[in-house]
Amino acid sequence: MLEYVHFVPGRLRLKLSELRDQHRAAEAEADIARLPGVIGVVANPATGSLTINFDKQLPLDDLWDNFLANGRFATRCLEPSTIGHHRVDGVGVERFGRAVMAVLLDTVLQHSAKALVRALL
Repeated sequence: MLEYVHFVPGRLRLKLSELRDQHRAAEAEADIARLPGVIGVVANPATGSLTINFDKQLPLDDLWDNFLANGRFATRCLEPSTIGHHRVDGVGVERFGRAVMAVLLDTVLQHSAKALVRALL
């Protein structure tokens, strides 16, 4: 299953379970690196992710059209016009808020655990 992870102009990160295979990850890197407008590609078999750096002037719709024409992906994972930092909606804001809260909670718990260990010693 193709999953959108992150997008900023010039950079797209996707997750695809088939990329957890070293050979398929290398094939995907090579195939996508040859596409027009693509500057660099890094596949990570450990996470099944694919980071694609491309010309910022290249519209994301055109990049997806290149993916589809190449046969690398059967469908778009999201409508390209709905992703990116230009869109402000409850989902993006909520996801950001959860991430910030998770980091804050982790920091507080680490600090509390260290204080407890110091008190016990």
